[in-house]
Amino acid sequence: MLAKLMTPKDAKLLVQEMRSLANSREYTRILHRSAQLAKKAEWAAEPKALATDLTLLANEGPILAMMAIESLAGIDHQVADSALTSLLQHSQQIVRRHAAWRLGAREAVPEALSLLIEMVALGGIDSMHAHRTLAAWSSQEVAISALAIHFLTNETDAAVIARLEDLLSALKQPPAIGVPFERPRLEDRRGLRIAQLVLSSALDDQLSLGGRGDTGGVANLLVSLGEAFAERADVDQVFTISRGRVTSVSPSEVPLTYGTIAFGDDVRPAETPSDIWEHLPAIKRGIRDVLNSAGQVDVLHLRMADAGTLAGAEVAKALGIPICFSVAPDPHNVIESLEARGELDDERFVHLVTDSHLWFRARLVEELTRNSQQLALFPRTKQIDFLSDLNVSVSGEVEAHTTQEIAVVAEGIDVGMLERARRQHSNEPSGHTGDVLDELANLIPPQRRGLPLVLSVGRLNPVKGMDRVVSAWASNPMLCEASNLVIVGGDLGAPSAVEEAVLDSIASALPDDDPNQKGLILLGGRPRQDIARLLVATAQGRRDAWACGGVYVDGALKEEFGLAVLEALAAGLVVVAPSVGGPSTYVVQGDTGVLVDPGADLGAAIENAFSLVSKYGRAERALDMVESRYSIDMMAERLVQLYRPPAAQ
Repeated sequence: MLAKLMTPKDAKLLVQEMRSLANSREYTRILHRSAQLAKKAEWAAEPKALATDLTLLANEGPILAMMAIESLAGIDHQVADSALTSLLQHSQQIVRRHAAWRLGAREAVPEALSLLIEMVALGGIDSMHAHRTLAAWSSQEVAISALAIHFLTNETDAAVIARLEDLLSALKQPPAIGVPFERPRLEDRRGLRIAQLVLSSALDDQLSLGGRGDTGGVANLLVSLGEAFAERADVDQVFTISRGRVTSVSPSEVPLTYGTIAFGDDVRPAETPSDIWEHLPAIKRGIRDVLNSAGQVDVLHLRMADAGTLAGAEVAKALGIPICFSVAPDPHNVIESLEARGELDDERFVHLVTDSHLWFRARLVEELTRNSQQLALFPRTKQIDFLSDLNVSVSGEVEAHTTQEIAVVAEGIDVGMLERARRQHSNEPSGHTGDVLDELANLIPPQRRGLPLVLSVGRLNPVKGMDRVVSAWASNPMLCEASNLVIVGGDLGAPSAVEEAVLDSIASALPDDDPNQKGLILLGGRPRQDIARLLVATAQGRRDAWACGGVYVDGALKEEFGLAVLEALAAGLVVVAPSVGGPSTYVVQGDTGVLVDPGADLGAAIENAFSLVSKYGRAERALDMVESRYSIDMMAERLVQLYRPPAAQ
């Protein structure tokens, strides 16, 4: 059914609503409502008048400009073309970026070509948006290649030359970047061929780079999940694709194969998430090559709102591979969390969406949620409301959705690995193991031995809150006196710029001349077997090194799910975790752990956690809960059911 045309009066009301939204300072609502208003604007009975009003509105500040751009992008009139082209020269970077992005949804605008090519030269996500828009226009009769070559011949900067060459290469390619697979019917063969992607350091079965760079919880999940898939009779092959030094597929006689894709170099590094966006063409080529090497793939499972997911979605569409997307309100909940704590105003909001690309990433999540053939949802109380919050229209119950396969899938952990670590810890004598436990024992000063541990495991990234944990422990005299703090994560030998910033923040919270500094041990990133041993040993203690009854702390302000928290619970630890996000669905407040509200006293929460250690039956209740609800095998079972629709079973 066609939508009704928007009357001139309604168009005026739409513009007024935008202005009222901006004045409300309700940033979560601004993000959600902006997309809805843009859909309405497409049906303006007088597009010229609405485009003119939106052009004026865009001059009233960057937030209104971003809202206006979303609506202008859908208005079929030359006034909208002129307005969006003009906004490519706006004083605010985020407005220029927004205009470059949304122009890609329109027919080519010749007047914008030079400005977009200049933006390609900038690098980062600005380069990516301009590149994608120009590539989308390449099939139209506009002189993009000739203009890019003109820019290239006058350029001397090696990084800019590489970006322009990327653009020219993309312009020469046909829209599809591969040959769609011939796909036998699933019922004609025994098992699925599953591909899963995470854009972090190279993955292997040991997760040997765990906790370093961006190799965090999702990487750990994919390694464990791949193994669980590979053990199933109804799965023929699992391809886990991650980042590496070369683009390759590791041959394997077992159903589990690791592939890597390479991007970034000395001229154009790709060390931070912001760096990575401009490498989208190389990432797409790498994913395509790995998938083509893999042969037929029945599903590509994507997670995260990042460049890898965007690249994977575009390649899968070109190759005709169905996509399963794990839906989470991230980055939406980042804005919501900060807003709830009163930490956002207009200036901070603009800074946030500029630095973290939250507006674009939110739209990426919404688009994938609408267009993926299969959706895996995290456990939530009101799934329909959740999807509506993502601007996804559904009717009826989730299970009755007619156009997509949708399932609620709880993430899982490898309980067996923790059990093996528990048996090993119980059966070996204290000391002389030559492993991570010996290393930790040797790092504890003699005068501080015999104290229980406060343990935190994760990447050295600001969102994980490691510096927050250190600050909370260091500022609490009782904790400093009664425990040692162990931080596991990061590449301590060659930290990235992000890791270096977190290490600097930790040093500021607990400088070398502070006497409590001797109670802080940094272990760096560790393979997953080491993490399992550390979790178990923190709970059970180690003679002459540390006492039993330690606690685990997740210092993040919000945690979408919290796999490491689940692992700590299964290992027998009391946990301290954020109340915002996943942990609140499985941590029992005052029993198995302590949930901390944003802005609450984290040190006091850790004290409270120690008071729960001896609570009768606590560890057993936590383990029973994890085994019955969150094992990796249960997750694999649920996903296989989702990947293979009932008609193919």
